[in-house]
Amino acid sequence: MTNSLQTEYDSALQRDIVKFHNNGEDYRCVAQLNDRYHLTGVLAAGGFGVIYQAEDRRLFNKKVLIKANRYNRRYLRIPNNKAVDKEVEKQRERLEHERRMLLQAGQRDIAQAPLLLDEIHDLGLDLYGPHQADDGQTHYYAKNDLWRKEPFLVLNYINGLPMDAVLNTQDRSDDSLKAAFFRNQLFFVKSFIIQTGLILERFHQERKTPAGDRLAFIYQDLKPANVIFTREKNFMLIDFGSFALRINGQTDPGFARTGTLGYQPPEFSPNFPADKIDARADVFTLGATVYHMLTRQAPRADAQDQSVFDTDLLNKLPNDWRNWFLKATHIDLSQRFVSMQEAVGLAYHLPVSKGS
Repeated sequence: MTNSLQTEYDSALQRDIVKFHNNGEDYRCVAQLNDRYHLTGVLAAGGFGVIYQAEDRRLFNKKVLIKANRYNRRYLRIPNNKAVDKEVEKQRERLEHERRMLLQAGQRDIAQAPLLLDEIHDLGLDLYGPHQADDGQTHYYAKNDLWRKEPFLVLNYINGLPMDAVLNTQDRSDDSLKAAFFRNQLFFVKSFIIQTGLILERFHQERKTPAGDRLAFIYQDLKPANVIFTREKNFMLIDFGSFALRINGQTDPGFARTGTLGYQPPEFSPNFPADKIDARADVFTLGATVYHMLTRQAPRADAQDQSVFDTDLLNKLPNDWRNWFLKATHIDLSQRFVSMQEAVGLAYHLPVSKGS
């Protein structure tokens, strides 16, 4: 996470451009999107997207967030790569899915989720380039002018840090939030379980559509990078593009298994029927995220992509916490918490003093 942006004028585009460097990657974007939203910093950056901090010039410089796509560099390194078109389509479908899920959050009265304020289109420089090929040559992706109509989502401003930045001991960008979190670690992790669990439980609830179908959703990709620890010491989800749809008790295979190695449940294995994946997948990712928050070590994946947790670190946890974690991440679905409601219900009784 960084707030250091460099601005320069691009004479070819006749626009001011901002650039920043994060985790070995370079990012570029138009400095003022849609002649309205002026970029001022970066809240979070990951594999699929970037969340910029910005000011709305039409509303007295009101602070907002801008969600932008992040395209796969593997495809863009190859000039005139036909696979790029499919990657663009996939990423834009994911952003559109995220837009719809943000609206679902509003319809389900979920307060601790970003509020969708606007959807805009402008130049997509992450797609356009410049890109560097394996031979060192620089090229641009300008096919079909797709880059000229890049979608962006405008969200309400969230003042805080992504949890992966809070847990990163090397990042000193905001020691005040880190100090608050680790001073009352068990208390805040317990708050995280309850707050985030209740958000996900709302999405897990089936609701009837006008056509009479029962509709519910599974988040699938809970991890510290997708959670903001706010100045008010609350927790908010910031990535809504990974949700799977459940229709009439079955998960749509087209949306299933969007997870992150180390955090994803064993049922994300190709051998497990995708339509049988249910809310217990989110219970597992909640447990894996709690493990990371308590131990400050990210769970890893073995050669079969199964999540692995360090037994020595687990043995250092208070007994009640360790037992909660083991039930949340049990490989056997029949032994895992049956629902997010059950996982949250037991979390209310977790002690917040290490001596308890």
